[in-house]
Amino acid sequence: MSDLRPTADLLNLVFGFDPPIGVDHLAWYYRGNPEGTASVGRVDDGDRQVGNYSLVPLRFHARTGPDLRLGLGVDLATHPDARGTGAFRRTVEDSYRVGTADGLDGILGVANAQSAPRMAETMGWRLLPDLRARFLLPLGAAGPVTDHRVDARFLEGPVPDQVLPRPTPPPGHGYGTRWTADLLRWRLARPGARYILHVRDDVALVSSLARQGPLRVAVLLKVLPRTDGARVAVGPAAATLARHHRTPFVLHWGTSPHLVGGGMALPRRLMPSPLALVVHAFDDDGVARLDEGALTLTSLEFLDFDAY
Repeated sequence: MSDLRPTADLLNLVFGFDPPIGVDHLAWYYRGNPEGTASVGRVDDGDRQVGNYSLVPLRFHARTGPDLRLGLGVDLATHPDARGTGAFRRTVEDSYRVGTADGLDGILGVANAQSAPRMAETMGWRLLPDLRARFLLPLGAAGPVTDHRVDARFLEGPVPDQVLPRPTPPPGHGYGTRWTADLLRWRLARPGARYILHVRDDVALVSSLARQGPLRVAVLLKVLPRTDGARVAVGPAAATLARHHRTPFVLHWGTSPHLVGGGMALPRRLMPSPLALVVHAFDDDGVARLDEGALTLTSLEFLDFDAY
């Protein structure tokens, strides 16, 4: 893992992580994914790394058409001393080279409100429609549910295989992440994270607890269908999290065909960042590996792309 130290140093310098990010986190994120290792674009200046952009592979599936392997674009950083030298563009273009060679179809980028238009205007990427963040009202009975605190013992045990004995079915239309028990284990093993898996007969819910000042906020990170067509209403889903985390505030971001009902929209100024989505297709001799204009994501939530 020693070769990840320059990357960790660069990310800590640029983003000011507190506590600092370590090589164990990068080893998990870049190398532990059962879908494949990350395709990393980088720029070096002598013996110093000055640019990094990592594409973490995720598999998206649909009812019709082939699966898509997209690199989730994370950790885009350029050293302050290298800004204005073209290091940003060289870093991103190096990720194109590595990602194409690794068989990715393109990049799904998650950016903030400032950088997303830059990616679209200067790099030719496509901006995807914004997905909403909303508070869910915990109404109705939670129903029969078993709560599992995720720890090392849980990850080594049989529950993930029991929850997802086969891959999650694709959404009715559009694309969604293809989840398996192995992918769930990897994702829940994020260093330093504290997750709860709530298992119902129809779906499994993944949650965490966040604090906003004095408020405790339960965050619904993912709804995983256990059978084809399984759905859960917003009220009972929110009630499950509210009961476990002992708070009436339940937050959800994204879109899911398995979660039915509305909620109270969160003002943009209060939304977590980054949450802007962009997409870029790789090509083979000028032929795009995916149709950016036709790509519609109908199942995408916090657990699919980042750690909240």
